[in-house]
Amino acid sequence: MKNFFKRSLAIVLSCVLVFALLCNFNIQVNAATIDYVYAEGKYIKNWGIREQVATFLSPNADAFYEKNQTSYSKLAALSGSSDISQIPSSALYQELQNLMKKNHTFITDYGYTRYKFQYTDIQNSGKDSSSISSFYSGKAIGPKWDTGKTWNREHVWPNSKGDKAGDGENDIMMLRPTASSENGARGNRAYGKSAGYYNPNMESGEQHDLRGDVARIVLYQYVRWNCINTGSKYNSKDIFGTAGIIESREILLEWNKSDPVDTWELGRNDSVQSITGTRNVFVDYPELAFVLFGEQVPADYTTPSGNAQNGVTPPAQTPENNEQPSQNNTQNNQSTPQNTTPTVTACTHAGSYKVEEDAPRCEIEGYTEGKYCPDCKKYISGRVLIEATGHSYSGDCDAECDVCGSTREISTDVAHKFGDDNVCTVCGIENIDKADTNQQDTSADVSDTSNGAWGWIIIAGGILVVAVGVTLIIIYRDKIWPKDVE
Repeated sequence: MKNFFKRSLAIVLSCVLVFALLCNFNIQVNAATIDYVYAEGKYIKNWGIREQVATFLSPNADAFYEKNQTSYSKLAALSGSSDISQIPSSALYQELQNLMKKNHTFITDYGYTRYKFQYTDIQNSGKDSSSISSFYSGKAIGPKWDTGKTWNREHVWPNSKGDKAGDGENDIMMLRPTASSENGARGNRAYGKSAGYYNPNMESGEQHDLRGDVARIVLYQYVRWNCINTGSKYNSKDIFGTAGIIESREILLEWNKSDPVDTWELGRNDSVQSITGTRNVFVDYPELAFVLFGEQVPADYTTPSGNAQNGVTPPAQTPENNEQPSQNNTQNNQSTPQNTTPTVTACTHAGSYKVEEDAPRCEIEGYTEGKYCPDCKKYISGRVLIEATGHSYSGDCDAECDVCGSTREISTDVAHKFGDDNVCTVCGIENIDKADTNQQDTSADVSDTSNGAWGWIIIAGGILVVAVGVTLIIIYRDKIWPKDVE
C-alpha cells in the first residue's frame, strides 16, 4: 500500500508540473522570437513584457539605425558635456536631436493619441487587446475613451513646464495613458526620491519599476524637443529641481541605470515608430545618457545593445570647456613661448555628411537637404528653412486634416450632421466620441482572441488529462500495482 501511494503521488506531481508549465505563458522574448502584429495594416502592437529586461535590440531598431547610417559606436564617439549649460550645443546633443527629428514624419496631436494607446500601451504583454495599461500602476484601463472619467493622458513632462516648440506636448512618445486618480496624485510634481518629489513606483507599490522609463522619457523630450531653459514658453528655469521635471542629474542617471530597459519599453518604441516614424534613442542606447552628461558609462549596466560592457569613456570635451593652464605654471614653463598668436587651422570638413530634406508638415516648418560637419558642429551648405504647408481639409465642416489627421474646430456655419451610422452626412467624418473604439481593429484582434482561446484550451486539456489519469489510477490500482504476496 505504501508503494501504491508513493507511485500515485509521483504521477500526480508530474501531472501538476506539466500543468504548471502549460500555464506559464510569459516565455522569454528575444529578437528571433519577435512576431510583429499589425493593426489597421500599419501600426505595430506592443509585443513586450513588463519587467523582462531587454538584452537585445529589436529588428525594427536595427533597421532604423542602419537606414540612418549610424550606430552606437558612431554616436558614442561624439562629445557631450559635464557642464549642463553646454550640453545643448554639444556634438552628441545636436546629432541625436537631428536623428530623432528628421525621422519624425508624423506629429501626433492630443486628441489623436487616445486612439493609438490601444497599440502602444497594450495590456498584459500584448495578449489582451481589450484594454490598455495604466502607466503608473499597470492596471487595465480603456481602451474606449470615456472623456477622461476613468483614464486620461498623463504628461510625463507636464505641459505647465512645457517645451519650446509646442508640439512636444502632444508627442505620443511622452504622453501615457493613466488612471485619472493616478494622474491627479502626481499633478505636475517633479520626479525624485526626496521629500516633495513624486515617486513613479508609488501607485504600483513597487511592483512595476518606472524610474528608468521616466528618466528615458525626460531625456527624449529634453533632446528631441529642445526642452531646455532657454526660450521655453513656460519660462521653466531648469529641468532639475522642484520647479523642473526631475530632482537632479544624479537621480536621472541613477534611475536610468538601476531600472534597465525592459522588453515592454522596447516594444513600445517599435509601436510608436510605426505611428510617428521616429524612436527614443535613449531606449535603444541608454548608455548615451552618460556620454551626453560627460560621465563614464557603467561597465555593469545591462542594456539592449550590450555596449556598456565595452567600458566607453566619454570623448574629450570641447576646448572651451577644458581647464586652462594656470598663469604660474605658464610662467614657470620656460619652453612655452610668450605673447604668440595661436595658429588657427581651417576645418577641412572631412567628416561632413549629407542630411536629407526634412519635409514641411501642416504646422511644422521643414528644411532643404543640407551638408553637416560634425567637426564644425554646423551645416556648411543647404539646410534652408521651408515654411509649414498648413492643414488641408476636404470636408465642408469640422473635418480631419487630410495630411496629419488632426481635427479642426468648426470654422463655418455648417455643423456636423451625424446619421445613424455616426458618420457626418456633410463631410464624412466619423463621430469618434460615440464610436466604439473596440471595433476599430476587429480584424487585428482576431489573432489575439484566437491565441488566448488556444491557451485556455491547452489549460483545460491539461486539467482533463490529470483528472482522467488520477481516476484511472484509483479504479485500476490493484491491477497496476498488485498487492504484495506474503
